[in-house]
Amino acid sequence: MKRLNLTKKRAVAAGIITAAMLVLTSTAVKDAGIDGAYLAIALLLSFGAGVFFLLPVKFGSFSSVFLAVVLPFASLCCLEYYTHVPQDLTAKILILNLLFFWILYGLMTFIFGSIRAGYCAATLIPMLFGLTNYFVVKFRGTPIVPWDLLSIRTAVSVTDSYSFTVEWKIVFVLMGFVWIMLLASKSTVRFRKKSVRFSALAVFAVCMAVYIGQIQRSSVQSFFGMDTTLFTLNVLYRNNGISAAFLGNLRFLNIEEPEGYSAAKVEEIQERIEKHRVAESDEPEEKETGKEEAEADKSVETKTPNVVVIMNEAFSDLSVWGDFAVSEEVMPFFKSLQEEGVGGEVYVSVKGGNTANTEFEFLTGDTMGFLPTGSIPYQQYINEETPNLVSYLKGLGYQTLAIHPYNTSGWDRDEVYEYFGFDEFLGIKSFDNPLKYRGYVSDKSAFEKIIEQYELKGKNERMFIFEVTMQNHGGYSKETPDFQIYLRLPEVENRTLSVTATEKYLTLMNQTDRALEELVTYFREQDEPVILLMFGDHQPSDYITNVIQRITGAGAADSLEESQTGYRVPFVMWSNYGLEHTYYDGISVNYLGGILMEQAGIPLTDYQEYLAELMETLPIINGNVYRDSEGKFYSHSEDAYSDLLNEYQILQYNHLVDSKNRQDSFFGG
Repeated sequence: MKRLNLTKKRAVAAGIITAAMLVLTSTAVKDAGIDGAYLAIALLLSFGAGVFFLLPVKFGSFSSVFLAVVLPFASLCCLEYYTHVPQDLTAKILILNLLFFWILYGLMTFIFGSIRAGYCAATLIPMLFGLTNYFVVKFRGTPIVPWDLLSIRTAVSVTDSYSFTVEWKIVFVLMGFVWIMLLASKSTVRFRKKSVRFSALAVFAVCMAVYIGQIQRSSVQSFFGMDTTLFTLNVLYRNNGISAAFLGNLRFLNIEEPEGYSAAKVEEIQERIEKHRVAESDEPEEKETGKEEAEADKSVETKTPNVVVIMNEAFSDLSVWGDFAVSEEVMPFFKSLQEEGVGGEVYVSVKGGNTANTEFEFLTGDTMGFLPTGSIPYQQYINEETPNLVSYLKGLGYQTLAIHPYNTSGWDRDEVYEYFGFDEFLGIKSFDNPLKYRGYVSDKSAFEKIIEQYELKGKNERMFIFEVTMQNHGGYSKETPDFQIYLRLPEVENRTLSVTATEKYLTLMNQTDRALEELVTYFREQDEPVILLMFGDHQPSDYITNVIQRITGAGAADSLEESQTGYRVPFVMWSNYGLEHTYYDGISVNYLGGILMEQAGIPLTDYQEYLAELMETLPIINGNVYRDSEGKFYSHSEDAYSDLLNEYQILQYNHLVDSKNRQDSFFGG
């Protein structure tokens, strides 16, 4: 009877394994279509898995040792197949990655006390990590980096907006992992002696610690020929292998001190900026004191404008890829506003995601160019009060308000905004029955919240309102009943899901344009001066832009300039008291705060003065490249303008890292 029950349990388990693989197969048929050859192989692997599990096959010591050597290599290959092929790896890189897998599998074996349990548990790690990385690449365009682990809460909160489709390649990779576990389950090798087991466990634990520590060293990376070009993360992961690339990037969790850094050097730069300001000023050098100084401060509070800034989620003008036909103009009002006030294009550091990095660059004046590619400063480096645009305006008497119609905890904003000096932060719970598109609060309702809060302030009180919207967030391919597409791409005949998603994106841009017109109409009628800035945080993912590239015939990025097309987003600055028309044909976000202060008639901080001077020579410095005033692009690995960049990096290090010696007054504190 006992043997019969055991057989029944194994039969049930075999049935579950086969059923799971058949469900996976059916999902691929639904998402990727029927392919006779692929379907036949998938069915064979599915039923074969169940049969193999039932077979009374047991591997002895010799066979188990062979599997112990081979299966980690098979697992490595499966991991690489998620996004590329293991054949891309050089012999040295392959060995480097394989060492990690052998250590991982050995470690798990002695944790569980057998090859059977240890190898099954170890296989789940690359299996799930690789699958997650596959979808991250698909949705964001770049692979997982170590600091993404700090963003899990934010990522999970928006997963329901995306469509998780399964390709045949993913089916076979997952089946490969399943078969690795099936083979491992037949091993009979166990380690019952605690002295042997725990001694071996300690050895493998030390090996893992040494491996992780050494792979971050430049000398080790050089020896194995690892690619260290962070600019193209997809290429870096392809060249280095996923596991080695991920672990090697751990070294970038901390910011290295720039060459020549010292607190004295920062003071020297500050003195230079202050002397430069005095030299250029038409006003007497003597500063007002006593009653005159108090009256000057009061004047700032009563005569300077209210400041409204909107960082609009995924707001971009896709015509940067070339001209294409649309059933109606996408953002007519926005473009008319650019012609009326101050406008142009900013080159951001991110695409398809990582909104908080554009926000960071705008509010601080710092650049992602001196930080590891893929890092999130809000979650890695902002952990105390840090002077920025918000704290500066607050010091001038402004009420400071942040609005974000979603979870306040996203990107740790609830903590960061407190460090930055916002008096209040209104999240999704502050919106009562708003109009929603695709489950997100519409820009119409988001902008109405700005009006609501503006009307609550007292007369002659000045407000700084900073809003990060949600309407245009990714997930355009997902069908939702609360939004209808009305902008079409009339010249596209093949109506694929990606084309429909692009039309949805363009319709969303038009809805933002209409909402902006309503907001500007309201502020035109206000007596108090108001200056409004709106800019996009990034372009949508490649899933959308690739459609436009195909329509316009935009080719592959053969130059640094072309590679930055996907990082161009528009901005507009308008006021109800009139601004002299200016168009900036390419700047980076770190300069935008200073330009806003200048247009608002608010004195610049020393840091903003410094950046204004730097912008004349290097108008673009983002996380990918920098560009000089002659229009030439450079990668951050090139030595051009190294002295200027080093000086900027010294200031940023003092601002972001060396809080003990930070010159708060320089940064507006």
